[in-house]
Amino acid sequence: MSLPLVLALLGGCDPHDATFKGTYAMYFAAGTSSNIQRLRRDETSVQCEYDQNDPLADDIDAKQVYSDACWAEKTAAEEEFQKAYDLTPFDCRSFASAPYGAVEKIDGEDVVVRNEIRIRDALVPGWETQYEDFCCVEAHDDDPDNDPDGDMFTHDDCTVQQARYLNFFDDKAFYLNHGDVVTWREEALITSEGDLQLTLHMDTKFGDVRFGWVIKPAFQPTECVDIDGVSTERNLFDDGNWIDGWSSSYEEDAGYSVYMLNAGATQVNPSNTGDYWYFDRTWLAGASFSRFGDEDAYQYTSDYADYSTSGQAPLWVGVDDDGNTVSGYGVNGGYGSEQYPELNCGKDGDSCNTRDYPDFVQLLKDNFNNGGVDNDDVAYTPAQDELANYAGLSRDDLPFTVKIEDNSWRTTAAGDGANAEGFDNWSSINPGWVRLKATRDEIDALEPGTLDAPLVGDFQVMFYSNDSSGSVWLMNGGFEINKIGEDVWGAETGLDEEKRLENATAECGG
Repeated sequence: MSLPLVLALLGGCDPHDATFKGTYAMYFAAGTSSNIQRLRRDETSVQCEYDQNDPLADDIDAKQVYSDACWAEKTAAEEEFQKAYDLTPFDCRSFASAPYGAVEKIDGEDVVVRNEIRIRDALVPGWETQYEDFCCVEAHDDDPDNDPDGDMFTHDDCTVQQARYLNFFDDKAFYLNHGDVVTWREEALITSEGDLQLTLHMDTKFGDVRFGWVIKPAFQPTECVDIDGVSTERNLFDDGNWIDGWSSSYEEDAGYSVYMLNAGATQVNPSNTGDYWYFDRTWLAGASFSRFGDEDAYQYTSDYADYSTSGQAPLWVGVDDDGNTVSGYGVNGGYGSEQYPELNCGKDGDSCNTRDYPDFVQLLKDNFNNGGVDNDDVAYTPAQDELANYAGLSRDDLPFTVKIEDNSWRTTAAGDGANAEGFDNWSSINPGWVRLKATRDEIDALEPGTLDAPLVGDFQVMFYSNDSSGSVWLMNGGFEINKIGEDVWGAETGLDEEKRLENATAECGG
């Protein structure tokens, strides 16, 4: 075999179909991440004994716990480990519940008593010096008189910061690794199902990382209904163009087609929040996928409910024929667990009650994109800034952007405004999305080969570990697809038609 032919074959196995410029952030769960555990096995562990090891001892000397010579040795080794792998630790657990602490009566008052040894054994060495400055609300407010005292065991001088949306950061300790995405492989495909897929690969100190997305270009769910005795295929819920509807939610999306990565999404029955409504597969516009070193991922999908520590509130409002809200999120008592208040209201006669569906969507946009002040003058920063506020990742490092689904474009039939089945008057929170600078029809017309002009766009994807380690990671950035390959490994084309004939399934309208 000649050398040019070998190189040509190798080139075919290492496609460069696109350019990409973006950033990533990996939040490794410090105690359970497969990547961290593998790296730990390669490290020489510190072999030393603490002077105090018994968490059940009656005479624990709290002042000595972090002045122990063994702790200093472990802290020095931990600093080397973090430096070697570009890791930044943080741990904002409250340590107020078992096995780290418990509420006890002291002088007639409920006081959280923490077990110093159990906390030390769970903490990243060295973090005790940063805990209060990073985690306590009092360390970040404008009142110098309530600053924490530097002793993380003092029970009454630290209110642990908590995010409303990205609220997994107070569950465990994390290591953050982030940086620019430098790809070595970029593969764009039209799959055997006719979907558009982009897969990117990069090398890291933790091994190979791959991530990407797949979308249905002509996404438009349909249903087969009986109209005057004739089976007729029509748009699902008798709605118009979904992609055009999604693309009209934000002014900055003008000229783009927006696809929500909603695979795996569910709605919650507003009349019974223990009842989940699962999407039909034809309702799914796109999905994302990733593997980061040793850890595989689940996509973090669209949220159609406000999940809080006290329950869940469907992101839906019912309206009367005049458009006024009559039930749902934050209306007439709502569900009792809503965590997103109406902001920037109560001024100039503006009511702080959800008046109609557009007002409900604005409530979510204010909470996630804009921030603002509620009716009690409590200031809220945008939920999309929670990475910067609680997780050590500035918007300059990774500009995390959440898209709120606005279904105002849907036509609600008279009398159906309080019917939650479907998508009328629903909204969703979307950390995963793809924007393409082309129309839906232009995207659907793409074929394998070199493109006459690059397909330009950007995307954001968010994942969590599918082995339940608790790790979370994100990627976003912009791309230009110059060439599209053809999927030769997917399902055989025409399989749906073959199965329809095999099972004698009548074709809609036939």
